[in-house]
Amino acid sequence: MRHTLSAAIGVAVLSSASGSASPVQGVVSGIYELDNARSDNAFKVIDSATANIPDDKRPRIRMRLRKSIAVNRIRISTAGRRVGIAYDAKTPIVVWLGEEPIKWTLIPELVFDVSVKADGGTVALTFLGEYGERTSKYHSVGQDLVENTTIVNPLFSTPIVYNQVYSKIN
Repeated sequence: MRHTLSAAIGVAVLSSASGSASPVQGVVSGIYELDNARSDNAFKVIDSATANIPDDKRPRIRMRLRKSIAVNRIRISTAGRRVGIAYDAKTPIVVWLGEEPIKWTLIPELVFDVSVKADGGTVALTFLGEYGERTSKYHSVGQDLVENTTIVNPLFSTPIVYNQVYSKIN
């Protein structure tokens, strides 16, 4: 968990930037840690959803999906129309409502176009990449950050859907 500090600091610095007149509402900025007891096991959901993919493609798709969703800690900040988010010690993402998607590299093999939308108390980040599209919607419930994720890929018969609950630690 110590490795998350540098990414959290990066987003904290970014959170000091001022936003514009159309603010993101409802998501409480902070650092959150995954509550496994109250969350779906995303790895099991992925394994089940990819069970019918051809054997020559399944291991690669599962590995990439697992790397893209393996998160223990989230640092999120909102200011005006700007949303900053860091997953563990990965490179922070900073996106603006209503602007073009940004390129974000998780690892050299996983590059995404990331965009953000806000709807009332929910912030939705969409990741578009080689293996489909993932939309993670975040909203605060008391001191918790709740993530509802949907992954769509032409190889899946139905979307992958799972929910995560993160407890605020600061």
